[in-house]
Amino acid sequence: MLQDLDQLAARIGQLVQRTRQLHAERDTLRLRVNEFEAEQRALKQRAAEREAEVVTLQSKLQDHDGAVSAMLEQARQAEATLREQLARETAERQALESRYAARENEWQASLQSRDSELQRLRVAAASARERIDAVLARLPGAPSGEQH
Repeated sequence: MLQDLDQLAARIGQLVQRTRQLHAERDTLRLRVNEFEAEQRALKQRAAEREAEVVTLQSKLQDHDGAVSAMLEQARQAEATLREQLARETAERQALESRYAARENEWQASLQSRDSELQRLRVAAASARERIDAVLARLPGAPSGEQH
């Protein structure tokens, strides 16, 4: 019986030792669980911060996209306006060139007509001078060396 008690005491000692070992393992595991939970909370916090950054960046991206779209539309409108203005001014320049070319042609024709008239008048003046000289030569008292 003593032997049974010794065995029982040894067994109880083993159980106490095993219980202490299990308590130590439990405490170690609790510490690890607490560490993992703290790490999980930190990771969740970082994930939430990253998500907030992503949301902020998406909002900024949308704002920038809107601004870029607005600028592109303004640029398109400005280009269209400038193209219309260029077309108007090109047409106006061509019309002016055409008018000036027509006016130059008129002036050239007028100048040629006046040159022809001037030439005709010179011929008429020379002819009139010759006739006047001939009439003067036939008048009495005219110098005799010039009579024909």
